[in-house]
Amino acid sequence: MPRLELRHLNLLAALAGAVSFADAATRLNITPSALTHRLKEAERRLGVTLVERGRTPPAFTESGRTLLVVARDVLRRLEAAERAAGELGGQRPVVLRIGGATLCGYGWLAELVRSLESSHPQVDLEVVMDVAEDPVAALKKRQIDAAVMPARTRDARLRHIALYRDEMVAVVPRGHRFATQAFVEVRDFATETYIANNTRPEAGREYSRLFAPAGIRPQRVLRAGHIEAVTGVVRAGIGVTVSTRSTVAPFIDGGGLALIPLTAGGQYVTWYGSYAAGGATAPLVREVLQALARITAR
Repeated sequence: MPRLELRHLNLLAALAGAVSFADAATRLNITPSALTHRLKEAERRLGVTLVERGRTPPAFTESGRTLLVVARDVLRRLEAAERAAGELGGQRPVVLRIGGATLCGYGWLAELVRSLESSHPQVDLEVVMDVAEDPVAALKKRQIDAAVMPARTRDARLRHIALYRDEMVAVVPRGHRFATQAFVEVRDFATETYIANNTRPEAGREYSRLFAPAGIRPQRVLRAGHIEAVTGVVRAGIGVTVSTRSTVAPFIDGGGLALIPLTAGGQYVTWYGSYAAGGATAPLVREVLQALARITAR
């Protein structure tokens, strides 16, 4: 009989993707002391040291690295077998929670759901809307399984899959001075009332990509919360905003708005599907995001 149990293999996988022992404990939903006890138990059963002490991030010994390869393979095979068993039984036991950053449009959602009905019938998607301001934190806290974001992070705990490229545009009322221009320079926003989803700058958005590098800030900033409210306020002539074409597209019907390119060369953003590495559902989440990448590439 094997001397190690499944919980020991999960421990090794969690340590491999963690920045610290405390981080690994959080991933496993146990206390740091319980993690240390479990690691010592595994080492005692095998009679070898698996992880070097006092190293951040955790570093494996040669024995630990050898066992980690096997642990990952066993966990991957077990998850695939569980998924296959669920499919054979006609079950839909897996709920994957997906959230998006503020400017994330969900035009792809219906097609993704239809695609998963045939390719992954055991998966149900749940859209979580209240994580838009900080999807990275939501991923780390396991509030969601995947996020659609306009920027990658350098966090070693997260993985990213490029989904699609989108153009950032100025959204203005039809009668606005920008509406007759071929493009809008970033400095032109300095004298405008800017209608924002949130007043806190977000990664991959207009503040980090445009305003901060140019050293400007709109004359006045008003928060409207949701893109539908933002476009409504802009249509009323109260101010202007920046969005992506795919996000604002559902809200321009009925007229009253003009979409103007930003700068002579245009400004573009790549949307990424992001997920936490090392989690039990990580392989499945990766497959779902890869399916989304194929859909958005059409």
